Amino acid sequence: MRRKLFWRMVISSILRRRSRVLVAMLAVAIGATTLSGLATITIDVPRQMAREMRASGANMVLLPTGTNTSFSPTVIDEVTADIPRDQLIGVLGIDYEAVIINEMPYVAAGTDLNAAKATNPYWYVDGEWPSDAGQVLLGRDIATTIDAKAGDQVTLAVLADQSQGAASSRSSAQPSTPDDHGGSSDHSDHGSSDHSDHGSSDHSDHGSSDHSDHGSADSGQPNPEQENTGPAKNDDGKVISDQPVGNAAPNAGTQVTLTVSGILETGSSEDGFVYLWTKDMTSLTGTNPVVTVAELSVSAESNQLQELADQINAGHPEIHAQPVARLAHSDANILNMLRSLMVIITVIVLALIMIGVSTTMMAVVTERRTEIGLRKALGADNRSIVTEFLGEAVVLGMVGGIGGAGAGYGLAQLISLNVFHRTVMLHVEILLVTVAASVIVSTLASFIPVHRAVEVDPALVLRGE
Repeated sequence: MRRKLFWRMVISSILRRRSRVLVAMLAVAIGATTLSGLATITIDVPRQMAREMRASGANMVLLPTGTNTSFSPTVIDEVTADIPRDQLIGVLGIDYEAVIINEMPYVAAGTDLNAAKATNPYWYVDGEWPSDAGQVLLGRDIATTIDAKAGDQVTLAVLADQSQGAASSRSSAQPSTPDDHGGSSDHSDHGSSDHSDHGSSDHSDHGSSDHSDHGSADSGQPNPEQENTGPAKNDDGKVISDQPVGNAAPNAGTQVTLTVSGILETGSSEDGFVYLWTKDMTSLTGTNPVVTVAELSVSAESNQLQELADQINAGHPEIHAQPVARLAHSDANILNMLRSLMVIITVIVLALIMIGVSTTMMAVVTERRTEIGLRKALGADNRSIVTEFLGEAVVLGMVGGIGGAGAGYGLAQLISLNVFHRTVMLHVEILLVTVAASVIVSTLASFIPVHRAVEVDPALVLRGE
């Protein structure tokens, strides 16, 4: 009965001062909306941003270990089977081989071009992506050098030694000694968005003696002085095969004529590569499919990415998993900045709620000084007065918090749809925390006004002073 009477007094007091209380309730609701919306975005958006940022390319590579220059494609299947499906954005296995086009050496990348498109959505293709075997994607630098365009046909032959024939074709595309694997080449040239940080790996060179040299703007221009007497080199004088161009011959007489479906233009090293289907590459080399480097695009933060790499290395000694440090750190920095910004905004909003509620409650106390003095003169103790004012603060916080929590979810949904073109999940725990935070902040904001209420001197108030 007393509790029912208490809440009737609280509700009656609020209704009698609707205008003032409405302002305070609106302040709480706005703060709760911001808090709920930011909390939802903070939890849901990093997950969505992680996937969006994977459009910048792969953030992990798999390289062969030791003196091996390649590994089986089945290893990729084993590795990806251990990665949660919702985290794996794309995977791409590539076989790099040195080839001859128009009597000039280039690097061909045999891969699943559908996977290449999914892993590197930022790639621009003038024309069409290859849809089936027999079609090839030509880098802009190579297309300019040989004056090729979409619809033209190009003939590829593996860069091999005539004296050794097919047996040497694959070795000609690989470094001749294990020491060559320790170079500081840039993996950005292996066909992903930016693998420059892979150079710190002991296996940084793969697929040819120096892929960074294949990817230069003038890739494929042989040095005339060494065209028939020395190893194949590009215009910068970098060796791209240990076989002299003069000895170059098709693999056991095998040549592959392919149709250029599109010209790849990324403004990076990929412009110096020829991308063809794995089926065409195996026809060209006459061997079973192998992988020189595998690129993975994983939706994970930098520490999670490193843990995944360690897990892969422990379970697969034949390969070395290496996160792309620059991309991983960039992703982590962006997400950390987003979280920090949202925390700062949330703190500011909560402070504004406290100011708004405190100001309103202070005005209510001033307005009710006579009532408080009369109640104290009639024997009301400080505890009953404090309880009533705090009860009003709780009601303000609860009503404003409930309305704001729902509006906050709507705000988060609107932001996510407009920015990320995806919906956000409804997190019930966020709604509950928002309401609780609103009640707590409203209560804390009432402490100073309540303290002033209990200090009212009945004698002075009733005398009109």
